[in-house]
Amino acid sequence: MKSKLTTHKNGDKSWWLDSKRHREDGSAVECINGDKAWFLNGKRHREDGPVIEYINGRKQWYLNGKLHREDGPAIEWLDGNGKEWYLSGMEYSKKEYKYKMRSIKLTKLLK
Repeated sequence: MKSKLTTHKNGDKSWWLDSKRHREDGSAVECINGDKAWFLNGKRHREDGPVIEYINGRKQWYLNGKLHREDGPAIEWLDGNGKEWYLSGMEYSKKEYKYKMRSIKLTKLLK
């Protein structure tokens, strides 16, 4: 079944399927100011880039509705200095994140 496009009075666009934000071929929310957000089945989700892209440069990565990124910080602030590290919705310091990622990579290699 295909998502249904809704255009709001302010010009923002969103795609819906079964009363949940959902789009498989692009962002499910496109704001008139340029902000974009990706959703699948009502959850923030994207495997090939940030789920939320703000026009001011801030980016957020989610997987299955949880902040998550395995190749860098899950939140990047527009100034480039603010970064937050998450895996499966759990926040880590940069040092903890690097240690956790080494563990994950080692586990994958041993399988």
